[in-house]
Amino acid sequence: MSGIYTFFGVDHKCGTSMLCQSVAEFIAKEIPDWKVLVIHTEGASGNDYASGAGESMDRIRPELAEGLIDPQEIMARSKWQDNLYYILGADPLDGDGKYHPNLSDQLLKQLRHYFDLILCDSGSQIGHGLALGSLFAADGIFLVMTQSESAVRRFERLMPLYQKLNVSTLGCLINRYQDENPYTLGYLRKRLDRFWSDFFVVSESPLGLVAEAEGRSLIHYRDKNFGKDVRSTANLILRNAGAAPITEGSRSPWNLLKFRNTSKTEA
Repeated sequence: MSGIYTFFGVDHKCGTSMLCQSVAEFIAKEIPDWKVLVIHTEGASGNDYASGAGESMDRIRPELAEGLIDPQEIMARSKWQDNLYYILGADPLDGDGKYHPNLSDQLLKQLRHYFDLILCDSGSQIGHGLALGSLFAADGIFLVMTQSESAVRRFERLMPLYQKLNVSTLGCLINRYQDENPYTLGYLRKRLDRFWSDFFVVSESPLGLVAEAEGRSLIHYRDKNFGKDVRSTANLILRNAGAAPITEGSRSPWNLLKFRNTSKTEA
């Protein structure tokens, strides 16, 4: 199999990068025969949790523009850890920040023949060329949001555009979810009643700030609640791609539990 799946933030600071990378690292560890690529199709470098990653969209851009792309060479340059590969995003300090959607669309469609799974962190700027290209190329898309008024308002404002672009074929992930937050699943479901897909929760972890400070993905810190939600996010992707889900008690050292699909939960 080969699949391209995009994580797109409803608002800024929704934890999209941390979540995307955690899912990628989890799948790469659980399925060691697969080659898994994380690519940042956004206007930021995306190296917060990937120290040592060397390949980037800025470096690939001239090759794409000239039609001289060599997918095998890019694959070799992007190898990061074992069966996990990494391509950084477009650092605004290194270029003009202007990318046509065709650049990431074409790149992803060529790379898909060399990887078993590609996960795109597309930031939250829907007008950025790289982000748009990754939405066009994706086999499945997750929206990522948090329990905040700013996220809800931006979701409401952009929903017509999401519908036009067919964004969120897999559902919306409520990241850093807290049971005591007044923006409950029931409230969000009612407030965003025009949203046509399911809502899922990814639990808040008390170790999130530690992970950010140490520059590592949160999946390394063995938080059971976060871990079970990462496993089930991964399984949503795997099922969509026609692959077998990762079952409880498999290779994972994190003792992950069953995911909560609470899209129908009432306040």
